Amino acid sequence: RLRSPPASRAGGSQGDELQRRRRHLDAMGWKDNLENLKQFAAAPWFPILVGALSGLNLFTLVLSGPLVVLFCSAVLANKQRWLFTATANAVGTVLGCVLMVLLIEQRGTDFIKEAFPSTFQSKWWAWTENTMQAYGSIAAIPVAAMPIILHPLIFFAKLSNMSNAALLGSILVGRVLKYIIMSQVALTAPKMLKFFGASAETIEKIKKES
Repeated sequence: RLRSPPASRAGGSQGDELQRRRRHLDAMGWKDNLENLKQFAAAPWFPILVGALSGLNLFTLVLSGPLVVLFCSAVLANKQRWLFTATANAVGTVLGCVLMVLLIEQRGTDFIKEAFPSTFQSKWWAWTENTMQAYGSIAAIPVAAMPIILHPLIFFAKLSNMSNAALLGSILVGRVLKYIIMSQVALTAPKMLKFFGASAETIEKIKKES
């Protein structure tokens, strides 16, 4: 049976780690600079850049808002390449997962607990744990397709000895599905991006571009 670590071992009060990361990145002006990149949204290399940033966000956890703007900007700037944009974003995310899996294999599953304690307070942690317990590795694809963080999925997959190929393949398929849906939502119904974690301010920015 998969067991989630005790909340007391997550370290710090709820959200403290995430708030520290946010303050650090805000101080560096990363968010504003990232959103300014959307002026290059029509460039052929732009979806690849957004994908790489999505992989980076697996370790920062705080770039989700700007990345929604950049991803949707890439889709709207060249509507014919929406599938390429979705796939590039999924591949970038999986590359970040590859690095995380390698770190877990070197340092053990405690790496996630130590590096990302705020993820244990997420409501999706318990949901992922229950889903993986109920359905096993077959649940990896639908879980990966959800607009949620991937840390719980990676943690419980490694805890259950799921192979790296099966885990990363499931994340790739799930994330491609997620970003295909997200790209179509951006093209046809931007207000529904709220279900992908986009704020009202972010949705308004995207509506202006559509």
